[in-house]
Amino acid sequence: MEVSIEDINHSHVEVLHKWEMDEKLQVQTGVDVPRTYEQFLNAYEAYFNGEKPNLYMKAVVLGERLIGKVELFRTPERDFIGMVIAEKRNCGVGTEALHLFLEEIQTLFGMENVFAEVYEDNQGSLRFFEKNGFRPTGEMIEEWFRGKKRPLVTLKKELK
Repeated sequence: MEVSIEDINHSHVEVLHKWEMDEKLQVQTGVDVPRTYEQFLNAYEAYFNGEKPNLYMKAVVLGERLIGKVELFRTPERDFIGMVIAEKRNCGVGTEALHLFLEEIQTLFGMENVFAEVYEDNQGSLRFFEKNGFRPTGEMIEEWFRGKKRPLVTLKKELK
């Protein structure tokens, strides 16, 4: 089956919310307090209505099945990528989706590099990004997650 990235749309919201409610994914992605479906829907409606111009998202689809999402959050200083593959892990679909997304955002925005922030204890995601050309910058910040400090590692990938 072929991996593709497609525009996030209303039909994806219910599945995306289900993932936000998944305890394992919450820990991996840093969802401290999951949003209610209404809060979640309102956030996506704001995105669909163009109220989040610094955010660019794509659905990761395998065949016709939604298996993840990838997003770019742009700040004046840096562009950050975030990715969730909720199904079909460790079989290359994440790598394929990441490469498709990086190619698209580089073409659209002309970025020279992109950053990812990954929790230090999320070894699977750290390995994934490093395998795909992201390198630790040496920067680390501590966030609070469920009442405990949790180090966040910054990685960078050159796109040009």
